[in-house]
Amino acid sequence: MAKKEMNKLTWFLVPIGVAINFIGGTIILLLKLPIYLDSIGTIIVGALCGAWPGVIVGLISNILTAITSPNNLFYAPLNMAFGVFAAYLSKKGVFKKFVPTLLSSLGFAFIGGVIGALITWTLYGFDFGSGTTAIVVLPLWKALGSPEVQSVKFFIQILGEFACDLLDKAITIIVCYFILKAFPTRFLSKLPLGPVYISDEEKALED
Repeated sequence: MAKKEMNKLTWFLVPIGVAINFIGGTIILLLKLPIYLDSIGTIIVGALCGAWPGVIVGLISNILTAITSPNNLFYAPLNMAFGVFAAYLSKKGVFKKFVPTLLSSLGFAFIGGVIGALITWTLYGFDFGSGTTAIVVLPLWKALGSPEVQSVKFFIQILGEFACDLLDKAITIIVCYFILKAFPTRFLSKLPLGPVYISDEEKALED
């Protein structure tokens, strides 16, 4: 683990990221919507502090929610992957502008949708399961005549997971974008990837 990614301020942000994930996920669970909003904290910490801090936030978040929903533990690799992907995009400067930020939701949706479908499919014995995406997947399956062909069912699972995750990640990324824009320069300058979000003019003023 790179020491530069784990300074004192980073360690301070890790529990905040976990709390943000928990609050977002809990609100959506109570509203019973076909989205998640449980990775906002992971992406923010990954974008500001690097891959390892993002991974830690994602892992801890899923461990905590697994206390009441044990199957969430199996989806921990997804949340951890979001932290790594967020750090990668942050280093490329993707989150500095709105349009590239919004387009990045496609990458997050691919991770969450396709890989998530594989986890769901395996976890529930090659069936749809009863998770959030079942709200979309089951009606779609019935609309197609409820085919029992496994390849068709798996395709429907991927389609449903990707659709839900694309909506979720579009909302999540927009929220993350405005949160990242709101941080003051002095705060950003103390974080491993914070300087990425400081303009040359602001850096000159700091100097």
